[in-house]
Amino acid sequence: MKNQENSIICDSTISEVTVYFDRAMITRQAKIKLTKGEHLICFDDLPDYLEQNSIQVKGKGSAVLKDIQFREKYFTDVTDDKIKSLQNMIMEKQDIQNEINQKIMIAQKEQDFVESIINKLTQAEEKENTNLLDPDKWIKMTTFYRSKLDEINKEIREAHIKNRDISKESEKLSNQLNQLGNATKKKNIVEVLLEVTKEDEIQLDLTYLIYGPTWYPVYDLRVSTPTKKMKIGYQAMITQNTGEDWPNVALSLSTAQAHVSAVQPQMNPWYLNMMMPEPLAAAAPSARVAKKAKNTQMFADAEMAAEPVIDETEQYQEPISIPDAMVNTQTTSVIFQLPGRSDITSDNIPHKALVMLKEFPASFRYSTIPKLSAYAYLKAKVKNETDFPFLPGETNIFLDNNFVAHGNLDLVSPSEEFWTFLGIDEGLKVEHKLLKKYYKKEGLVSKKSQLQYEFLIKVTNNKKTAEEIVIWDQIPISEHQDIKVNLIEPKYKENNDQLKMNELKFLEWFFKPEPGKVIEIPLVFTIEFPRDKNISGLY
Repeated sequence: MKNQENSIICDSTISEVTVYFDRAMITRQAKIKLTKGEHLICFDDLPDYLEQNSIQVKGKGSAVLKDIQFREKYFTDVTDDKIKSLQNMIMEKQDIQNEINQKIMIAQKEQDFVESIINKLTQAEEKENTNLLDPDKWIKMTTFYRSKLDEINKEIREAHIKNRDISKESEKLSNQLNQLGNATKKKNIVEVLLEVTKEDEIQLDLTYLIYGPTWYPVYDLRVSTPTKKMKIGYQAMITQNTGEDWPNVALSLSTAQAHVSAVQPQMNPWYLNMMMPEPLAAAAPSARVAKKAKNTQMFADAEMAAEPVIDETEQYQEPISIPDAMVNTQTTSVIFQLPGRSDITSDNIPHKALVMLKEFPASFRYSTIPKLSAYAYLKAKVKNETDFPFLPGETNIFLDNNFVAHGNLDLVSPSEEFWTFLGIDEGLKVEHKLLKKYYKKEGLVSKKSQLQYEFLIKVTNNKKTAEEIVIWDQIPISEHQDIKVNLIEPKYKENNDQLKMNELKFLEWFFKPEPGKVIEIPLVFTIEFPRDKNISGLY
């Protein structure tokens, strides 16, 4: 430390950092031996984007904290030597350009002279049409002058290219000189006024919030089908570009608010309605319907998408054993206190930190929506038996030591169960067929029309073990009193262990077929509507 302008500039180091989703709380620590009396301690060169209202100072030792002040100091950090050096470099570039221009001018004069000689020789030959010169000598002379002209042209071209490069370098130096002439810097400073009661070593802890740092969770889900276990690696990706590194700090993470997929497609409700005589542009579903569809989770358990891509090159590697973070649950947030010390550099690059690595029992089930995808999707159910909330984030899914897909994990609270999809399994064959669709008119008085759909769903278990599978389909929903939808097959009265139907008319069958077993599900329904009306939503 050194005394400057009646203050003591202390040497401080970052000791603790708590990262939020959009900022970080920094703790700087300084230890200073002070004599009895009043002292002004200065924390110098603090980073930009510091939140002034967040500044706090605590300490240990024989002293009384009397005042804290935040200041911004503007200064120029440009010396005459820097300016003179740039000016000299610019002058050197100008001298080189002048020399090049002189060479170009001389070469152009030589070019004009050679061209005039060639012109005289050719003109004399045309006018006299006599053999004043020996033909061999004339050819040698013109060849010589033409080759000389080529050399001059090449020299001029190279000189122009070099001149262009020198101009770019001069322009760059001039810009640097202009920037130095206008350069000002700002320093953020916190001054702490202390009354020291007796000579002692004083410890000061300065904390402040700084905007910009962020973190987000990423999960490695490593599933073993033989052992029916899932190992979850809960990792934090931390990014900061504050202008100062965080070396060897105690790091905490806070939840406070300061086309590869492993999931199958999700059906939307199937609505029927009367078509207007002059149909308007299609409108979005009503807020009531949209909310109902969103809140109905019986159908999909989790979002699903197309067939995953298998990456055979990425293999499972057992992570080195690292202790888990400590969990501190507060009123409205959770803080993960990472073990040991961490290094996070100010490079705007995500840095990985392990929050938790634990193994959980898992149960497996297949799920399929044959009308949307001819695949059965394997999924696993796990209970979060830790104190850690699993925040929404991306997942990297590994099945029996092989990477299979990327996915997403929704919020999972402690003690809560969740499902995650693990990709397709072609050991179960899935088929969906439209067997018949026919139209008929009913009654002379009622003037009703009826459409009947007949589908067949087939699932074949080609695996060596009996497997649980959930099969999904749907019937349409009428939004008009004159449109009637009647389910003929399967026979449904109420939900049971094998068949369920929800308010959106999603059908859910539960089976556990033995090896080689073929499941056949007929789906038959009719749609009745006035004969003179057209229905929207049909296919």
